[in-house]
Amino acid sequence: MPIGVIFGETSTQEFSFLFGDADGQRQHQLKFAYVELNLPTDNSKIVARVVDVNTENPLLAKDTAKFYSETEAAGISFPDMMSRRFTLYQAKCEVIGRYNIDTKEIEPLTQPINPGTEVELLSDKVLNQLFSVNNQWHLHLGYVETPGQQTQAQVSLRADSIITMHACVFGMTGMGKTTTTATLLEELMFRGAKTIVFDPHSDYVNLNRIRQEFYDQFFREKVESDDEVKGKISEYKELLRKVEPAQVPPWNTFDPSFGNLVDEATNEELTSENIFYRLLNFCAIREPHLMIDSKRDPEELNSQLGAVINGIKQLDLQNHLPEELVRRKLTIKFNAFPTIRLYEDKSPYFTMRLIEAIAGEGFTEAQEGYVIDWLRGLTDQNLEDGALFQFLRGRIRSLSAGNYSRVPLTRIVSKAQATLGSLVQRGCQSLDISNFVNAFCPKDGDLSEVSTAIFDLSDLENNHARRALIYAIMDFIFDEYKSKRLAMDKNAHPVLFALEEARTLIPRQEESSTSGEMHPATRAARLAARQIATEGRKMGLGMLVISQKPASVDPLTVSQANTLILHRVINPDDQTYIRNVGESLASEDLETLKMVKEGVAIVTGDALKTRMSTLVKVRNRYSEPGTEKPTPIQDIWEGKA
Repeated sequence: MPIGVIFGETSTQEFSFLFGDADGQRQHQLKFAYVELNLPTDNSKIVARVVDVNTENPLLAKDTAKFYSETEAAGISFPDMMSRRFTLYQAKCEVIGRYNIDTKEIEPLTQPINPGTEVELLSDKVLNQLFSVNNQWHLHLGYVETPGQQTQAQVSLRADSIITMHACVFGMTGMGKTTTTATLLEELMFRGAKTIVFDPHSDYVNLNRIRQEFYDQFFREKVESDDEVKGKISEYKELLRKVEPAQVPPWNTFDPSFGNLVDEATNEELTSENIFYRLLNFCAIREPHLMIDSKRDPEELNSQLGAVINGIKQLDLQNHLPEELVRRKLTIKFNAFPTIRLYEDKSPYFTMRLIEAIAGEGFTEAQEGYVIDWLRGLTDQNLEDGALFQFLRGRIRSLSAGNYSRVPLTRIVSKAQATLGSLVQRGCQSLDISNFVNAFCPKDGDLSEVSTAIFDLSDLENNHARRALIYAIMDFIFDEYKSKRLAMDKNAHPVLFALEEARTLIPRQEESSTSGEMHPATRAARLAARQIATEGRKMGLGMLVISQKPASVDPLTVSQANTLILHRVINPDDQTYIRNVGESLASEDLETLKMVKEGVAIVTGDALKTRMSTLVKVRNRYSEPGTEKPTPIQDIWEGKA
């Protein structure tokens, strides 16, 4: 059914159409809607997106409108002749292209559109074909958001683009940034990605558990009353138990559930609810229309739940899914700081940079000379942490009393040692970076069948300790891949690094240490991130950068991201920053970015099937959230305080 008619000048890039709006509602429903124009000459149609809607009354000059608006309070109102029936409603559209109905592909538009052509709303079917791909290597983020209506058109992102071409998730606090990130990580985890998550606020530590409220509300009764589903869960458990338990590495004292495929009390991934969580995800991967979004219309959701249960019953675990994904452990969790020692195949400079970052103070050139010489002359390669610091203290004491480097060297080593002692008191453990990397990244490593390594940074007492860990892991892995000791096409997995609260981990601000130079931990973390961002993609190393304050994140790292997922952003500095890094964003997108609702994001970039920004209602996460939002006043009134 036509909703308007094209008028005025047109081009291959844009056009405008007039539409009626008797009740004053359509102008609000059309903003960011998708429209189509049928072409009678061939089997195709022109597809476009409404980017702006405005009104104009030809009987009312601008000066007259200003007069009436300023004097309305004095009782002077608009004349009847200038009422709504004389108002023109105009929609400005950006052309996406010519949609070929046969090939279901978008082609460039080569000729302008004729004025007078009728415009219709684009169907959900075509929308779905434009923005969704139904295969296992495209993750499903949510639905196309069109104001005033709930579409069935899904939006998918190419998983390989997220992993190898870098991506960012930005948005103000409370707008859905963490939920979106968790959804991305879930989708990647069940599709076979290997991810290392740096998590400052424990938001993702429960990625391996189904959200209890979600399960209880929608599935518990159906599962417990259906013997076939319970049988499928039991079948999955038996499959896991037949897998030869992985040898627990002697250094892995972090996660007691690793390697345990029998005891549900030790390995929470074996509970019936969390086995169902796996089945639910695998079912939705095979049949994307079964993606559940608990925020959708209840009637639609209820009709979908039965289809999900049937889909799970029909799931053939041994033939429908890659074997390695069925038997994988979903997560392994670390509460760790990097072991300070000399690492094989790494120069002493790596160890020295770690000491600087942990201490929060850098060495001068003269002091560096001493430290590097001492480390090179170290005969016992097994010295680490406290023992290594004791060795360095002995070398410092050997300096003459009048040596100007003696006092600052003592201070830096003491600060580093004190930081490690404090971290141990907080429950953190020393993690040998070489052991972790050589277990997690190689295809034959002890942690090869673990999908996601989560580094809970909440107990690391300050930002420079967090940045030291990021530097240690990312720089070590980058060197292993660049040297070809680990190679994606031979013996290693591709790896995605997810940096939550990136503004605190790889900040833009030139923080200074006591010496007046850039803070050593900041310098080290940014160096590691920039290496991955600029050179990592061909090696199979990618980054997912998450921040509520994008303008505070290192711009060089962000500029390399090819996919942006943007929740509401209002701050002018953040808007300018996004405009500079988001090449495919139109000015209208940035205006829309100030008003998008919670849970809605503008998505743009390489991972989309159609390389044009679109508004997406992101589905709710299936996994249990981490740290809950504090509600101290509510707790008082509910008697929980």
